[in-house]
Amino acid sequence: MIRKSQWRRAALCFLLIACASSLAPEARADEVIGVASAVRNNVSGSLPTGEVQINVGENVIRNEIVKTASESWTKLVFSDSTNLSVGPNAIVRLSNFVSTGPSSYGKATVDIAKGAFRFVTGHSEKRAYEINTGVATIGVRGTVFDGDSETGKTKLHVASGAVVVHTKKGKVCDIKAGQSVVISDIACTPIAGFDPGFPSEFTGVQEFAEVQAGAQGFFGAQTPSMFIAPTAAIGGAVAGGVAAGVSNNSSNGGGSSSQQQSLYLFLANHNRPASP
Repeated sequence: MIRKSQWRRAALCFLLIACASSLAPEARADEVIGVASAVRNNVSGSLPTGEVQINVGENVIRNEIVKTASESWTKLVFSDSTNLSVGPNAIVRLSNFVSTGPSSYGKATVDIAKGAFRFVTGHSEKRAYEINTGVATIGVRGTVFDGDSETGKTKLHVASGAVVVHTKKGKVCDIKAGQSVVISDIACTPIAGFDPGFPSEFTGVQEFAEVQAGAQGFFGAQTPSMFIAPTAAIGGAVAGGVAAGVSNNSSNGGGSSSQQQSLYLFLANHNRPASP
């Protein structure tokens, strides 16, 4: 006769295998799109697992909704070295990132529901990026521009390069370096100037390689046991079991180190401690 404990063990093993399969390196590579290189005060992210705190050096995920509180800022550096700084009381969704290589995107869309932002293009084709606000879509032509999305309007200043604006009602505006406009859903009206007021640490341009090591070096496969307790506590017994299983494989020489490290990275970043 098969005991109940044996049934439970068999069911748990099946669940762990299914979970490990779903956490394949390819899936994680498709999800992680960049790193938070600078954070001041309260910045959070909305993931399918819930609301999480974003700290310096943590990965950001495709489709993650990033929120800043009052007097709070963050700078995100994407894997193609595009820099996006976000000001206080902002809501930004990192949607529709389609990779064409390890450091380039064929399509990348950022939705700015509200708040100030500074955008600096990286190594992807400039036209790959689109910035959506409540009144318009901003097509990127390079290289640096500031904006502020508010209800019914968006302020925009192009520091260098150019952008093309398509308003919700079909107006097309070409904004060149040195020009500032306020955009409604029907027009782009020139203004004297616009300064989003970012602190200096959020205006410098960073290459992804500069922040990648700091963000990911903590999650080394050589010390896998460090993830078991927090993952089990936060992600539940299944996630904890996967981490533990990978830890045992590492100590026994089983499994590839790249697959193990991908599992640690995935679990650590998708189970960040929830905001208090």
